[in-house]
Amino acid sequence: MAFLLISLMFLFLIAGVPVGFALWLTGLVVVLISGMTSLTQIAQSIFSGLDSFVLLAIPFFILAGNIMLRSGFARYLFDFMQSLVGKVPGGASIGATGATAIFGAMTGSSVASAAALGRVMIPTMEGLGYPKRFSAGLIAAGGTLGILIPPSVTFVIYGEMAQQSVKDLFLAGVVPGLIAATAIGIVAFSIALRRGYGKQTTPFSLAVVARTFRRAAPALLMPAIVLGGIYAGFVTPTEAAAISVVYGLFIGLFVYRTIGLRDLPSIFIDSARSTGAILFILSGALFIGMLATLAGIPEAIVQAIDAANLSPLAFLFVVSIVLTILGCFLDGFTLLTVVTPMLLPSVRALGIDPIHFAIVLVLNIEIAAITPPIGLNLFVISGISGTTMKDVVTGVIPFMLAMAVVLVVLILFPILSTILL
Repeated sequence: MAFLLISLMFLFLIAGVPVGFALWLTGLVVVLISGMTSLTQIAQSIFSGLDSFVLLAIPFFILAGNIMLRSGFARYLFDFMQSLVGKVPGGASIGATGATAIFGAMTGSSVASAAALGRVMIPTMEGLGYPKRFSAGLIAAGGTLGILIPPSVTFVIYGEMAQQSVKDLFLAGVVPGLIAATAIGIVAFSIALRRGYGKQTTPFSLAVVARTFRRAAPALLMPAIVLGGIYAGFVTPTEAAAISVVYGLFIGLFVYRTIGLRDLPSIFIDSARSTGAILFILSGALFIGMLATLAGIPEAIVQAIDAANLSPLAFLFVVSIVLTILGCFLDGFTLLTVVTPMLLPSVRALGIDPIHFAIVLVLNIEIAAITPPIGLNLFVISGISGTTMKDVVTGVIPFMLAMAVVLVVLILFPILSTILL
């Protein structure tokens, strides 16, 4: 049954069946053929898995991200960052990286970050002398920071699957997120200097810094309010997600005034669609996870690791290599929801901290988001910028390598993932 389960799932995915339907079709076919469980038991287990207060954070964070996407938060952030580094040749590459890190901390979504920032930054950077290929690759890679720097929808889902504290996961993502942002910024600035990009600079002006800071301040306060409330113990992650929606609406409607009441229906509808898609995939993943457990797949993986005598360090490197290969064909959310439940028993058996494993997993998912041919951020950036997929892939390769180096560092030094806990 294990072979049938895995074969069917990958067959459907390779055939282009949407992920949620592929998972459900696989599960139903296996159940009907094997009779290993009943449909009633499946329904009860999936309902129990989704009936979670923690998972309520998902629709709220998605809605908050869409509100900020429509409200122009990205423009104000980039203008402020550019005012700080615009005098330096190639400085816009640093400003773009900083903006992606901050905006990622507000949306918790890789695709939303890439889409919002790409629309603003790619044309602006092109006007400053940066080739579209370079800026497209930078924004595609920088957008992935949205799932590592808290708050992150990915951490919410992992926390529920692994029964880990979402608050601890958010804390764990801070240092690795800053390291990843720094690595991307260093690579971007080095390339810009070496190739002479961004020679067109703007004089530094405290007046401009002050003006852009005033415009960006409401956006900059967003992560401080949300994360500060969580870490201070005033609110739970789910309550913080709800607060981020209210705050985002207030800023967009009454401070920036970039959205109006007539924009809200489309924002809510788009958010509902995204939430529905995520929860449908998650329900299918819970279904597959239950069948995988019944088929003994997690136990088989643990036994194989015991037979191979892998150390925790070797296990993390092997898993990263496998996830990198799978990331060429599967999107990051599929890796999170389908592969993770099968690996968690091995993680626990080897004594690996599940929080550290979460960081390693998310780094792999980030790399998958910019790995051809399936990387979602590549398609998003190509679509909004009018850049060919070949140019986006060429532009993103140096940043992909930088993230791979960060992944190795985080595997070798687990303390970087748990230092704030």
